[in-house]
Amino acid sequence: MTSDSPDKAKRNVPVLTGQSIVSQVAWTLGSPSVVLPFLAVSFELPMFVAGALVSVRMVGSMISDFFLAQPIAAKSQKKRAIAMTEAVIGACLVLAMAAAATEVVPLIAVIFVAVFFVIGLVDEVQNLMFTDLLGDHVHSRSRMIMHYLQLGGGGLCAIGLALLVHQITKENPPFSRHSTMIGVSVAFFMLSGLLMLAMTENVRSGEPAKKTETKPKLSVKANFQGILSMFEYSWFRRYMIMRVPLVAVSLSVPFFALIAAEAHHGSAKGLTAMIVSSASGYLVSGPLWQVVNMKSHRAVMVVGTLMVAATGSGLLAFHYMGVDHDVHLHAIALFVVTVAVTGISSARKLYFLDVAPKEQRVQGSAAIKSITRLLAVLLSAALAAVAHMHEVALAVAFIVAVSLVACATCYRMMLPSREEAPPRSQS
Repeated sequence: MTSDSPDKAKRNVPVLTGQSIVSQVAWTLGSPSVVLPFLAVSFELPMFVAGALVSVRMVGSMISDFFLAQPIAAKSQKKRAIAMTEAVIGACLVLAMAAAATEVVPLIAVIFVAVFFVIGLVDEVQNLMFTDLLGDHVHSRSRMIMHYLQLGGGGLCAIGLALLVHQITKENPPFSRHSTMIGVSVAFFMLSGLLMLAMTENVRSGEPAKKTETKPKLSVKANFQGILSMFEYSWFRRYMIMRVPLVAVSLSVPFFALIAAEAHHGSAKGLTAMIVSSASGYLVSGPLWQVVNMKSHRAVMVVGTLMVAATGSGLLAFHYMGVDHDVHLHAIALFVVTVAVTGISSARKLYFLDVAPKEQRVQGSAAIKSITRLLAVLLSAALAAVAHMHEVALAVAFIVAVSLVACATCYRMMLPSREEAPPRSQS
């Protein structure tokens, strides 16, 4: 780093914190997991298409991980590219609403699938670049503070904006209400991109980039062999036994949003309630899980999976008794699973850093991502098919059952506290 890097770091922290909060607002108001599936059902897309959008987005993310990781690592400056990804995501949302305005269902379906694929592709590119950029420009403690400020500040702003837009547009037709909410999301994506340009980025020397460019191209066979080789290590096998059931748990948010959309897509306050509940989940999850995580990652995982199972069970009971017509029931359910899934996601990542030996960390992370994303694509497509042929409630029932399995495997496979991590020499 240059001699003025401390001054740059001090200047960059508030800029990046503000940018991350604005980006969180944009992602919450235009959430691909909650808002867009809700809109897909509102625009009368087939339930299979609405459910399969989750799979389409994951396919885009997998392609980014596999083919674009090395070019991204070789790029010396990233802030302009990150700003561009925010603009692209905003443009995708505009395109989706423009297609919806035509009221031609086949066209809406094609555009929504294309939009979800591009969002998955671009979002993962952004994540890869942001991880590298924060590692170079922000210290560890500042990154942690930024993360919780992003969840808290972004959640509060999203709640206020969603309620404000609801009050302004509540007398308007459904398309007008929905497009206004997406329009606000697009505005925040653009603002986030502009804020990203305000940071001061250190210029890397050209040497590392050249070395990265000379690396051989990725081989599918070599990648597959690398994944299989990780199963030789006991820590990896234990982690995967714990991790695989969590794939279904992570799908609880989009499928809980689908069952809510099925019941309330015609309601004037349905979309607002879903946005407010998910934003409230982000707001609460930060301080709640930070305290528990400091003591035990296993406690977070066990409690989180039980929360998903209990909430899903309650939702199914109300559904089959025919008393789930109140939008507040689905809003509460989405709030609880958002809190749970956010805590589970943070805890499993931190637990991985505790148990993975340094020399196997990168390869292990790549293997886990490859396996779980492929499984998530297949599972979400299968659940979408079940939702289409029968009803979304059956997909939710499957998630509830696997959440209980995940709870048991987390309890048995994970170490009880952070202090009892295995020695690095373990294999």
